[in-house]
Amino acid sequence: MGDFFAIVALSLRANLRHRQGLIGVIVLAISIVPVFFAMKGTLQELLARASWDVVRPWVGNALGLSGYLVSLLCTVFLGVMLGVGALTQEKAKGAMEALLAAPVREMALWWAKVTACFLPALVLGIPATIGILWALNVTVIVPAVGKAFLPAPILATVLLGVPLLGLGLAALVNLVGLLVANPNLGSLAVVVVVIAVSNILPRLGLEFASWAFAYANMAAGGLILAGSVVAARFFLTKQRIILSARRL
Repeated sequence: MGDFFAIVALSLRANLRHRQGLIGVIVLAISIVPVFFAMKGTLQELLARASWDVVRPWVGNALGLSGYLVSLLCTVFLGVMLGVGALTQEKAKGAMEALLAAPVREMALWWAKVTACFLPALVLGIPATIGILWALNVTVIVPAVGKAFLPAPILATVLLGVPLLGLGLAALVNLVGLLVANPNLGSLAVVVVVIAVSNILPRLGLEFASWAFAYANMAAGGLILAGSVVAARFFLTKQRIILSARRL
């Protein structure tokens, strides 16, 4: 267990210092601003159209969409970016072989890498998402209707659904990164999965403020995570990790 936490701490420092991680944080900060102002304008337009009873479902859907976009940016895309660059550098410098020389199991190494990229994304993602939803309430909804409005399904999506999706994709990214010679190239497949999931789920006809949408994100994340665990048990060995590092 001590080796696990040591690898997590080492990987956390490497991820946060790597330029790809820094670029991810900067892109994230820049991307959140237009999402906020776009949704603020949309909510103001909706609330000006009709009474609260009429526009309430539309306001909930707009809030759900804004929370979903910010949560995806923070918890999913940032986690993917953090999980690739530092892993490539470790392989190129031979640090991966040094880690494997320690008395640590391959699965423990993998979960340590997953934790090191998912944890910062989660720590940044949840406060950022709740902050955007709170700011939209304070600046638009409360002045218009006199009370805050944040449906429980939206909270379930941003606090459980998207984080579970992010955890599953972080696990997949790091598994691919440990097994293929070039984690950057291998992670392109994972990025395709991220884009596909984030585009397919909203097109299922589900409302962003519905329980069905929250459950769909949880199910997608759970399936990806379960599939990654099964694949890791079959394919993740020290020999494969070392061979992938030596092919760089």
